Amino acid sequence: MSISSIEEIKCPCGEVFEAELLSAISVSDNPELKEALISGEINIVCCPACGDMFHAERFILYHDSENELIAFIYPLSFQNQAAQCKQKMQREFKAAVDNFEDKNKITYEPLLLFGIEELVIILKVEQELEDEETVLKYAAPEIGLGLVKISSSFARKLRTPKVFPVIKGGKKFDETSLKALEMLINHNPNLMHYKKLLAKLSKNKNLIEEINGKIKK
Repeated sequence: MSISSIEEIKCPCGEVFEAELLSAISVSDNPELKEALISGEINIVCCPACGDMFHAERFILYHDSENELIAFIYPLSFQNQAAQCKQKMQREFKAAVDNFEDKNKITYEPLLLFGIEELVIILKVEQELEDEETVLKYAAPEIGLGLVKISSSFARKLRTPKVFPVIKGGKKFDETSLKALEMLINHNPNLMHYKKLLAKLSKNKNLIEEINGKIKK
């Protein structure tokens, strides 16, 4: 659930006024807020005295259940309190999860961020990844590839796409999948994130098995 409240704000000009600010964003309930956040439209206020518009930094809890992303976003000024913020986040996250029924338990870890721009960078990168995944899904039948998928949170940890090409008929990600990646890149050399993935896997073969262990059935 997205939550907003009326808060007191002080403009750099010295004026103090009230405005409605978001303190929690649920993408599942309000998908339009994701685009608003990326566009820099969240918690923008206008000073009634000087007319200046600026971003009012406040703590925001961001949750996107479909993409397994939950972030505790503190103002930049809290960076020197990172250890305390992390402890508070872990404590509050555990308390919240403990109240969920087993079927609704969150199994992925929260992110601790400072400044809304950190989240915007993550979301923009994931948009790029999703665009490349869409290209893969359309190209796979044409070039004779199958697809496997890992969880969004694990892909985020690895900084890779969450959809992988495999040789047609394959149900797991193994060393033959390097050939599938090569086929994909030869078909479309503009897929930079898949190029990076191929380079990463070629250097670290242990990562192939790690990815295979996270394949969604």
